[in-house]
Amino acid sequence: MLISIATIFLVLIYTIIKHLLSKSGQRYLIDSYGLDSTKLETLSKQDIRALRASINQLRKQNDAFGLEELLRRYRP
Repeated sequence: MLISIATIFLVLIYTIIKHLLSKSGQRYLIDSYGLDSTKLETLSKQDIRALRASINQLRKQNDAFGLEELLRRYRP
């Protein structure tokens, strides 16, 4: 009985932490680039991860026009 309660508690903590990390990725994009939160909410976690990777790649290349083109569809 005690083991099942502890397992449920650990799964709950894991789920909460995973959700908070997902939301922090969206919050970073909203705060840093002025993106629309409703447009980002429709994206999956993998899409958010891919978008952040694309942004980082364009920033490393110093491609301002490519970065603007990428982010334009997510701005309000």
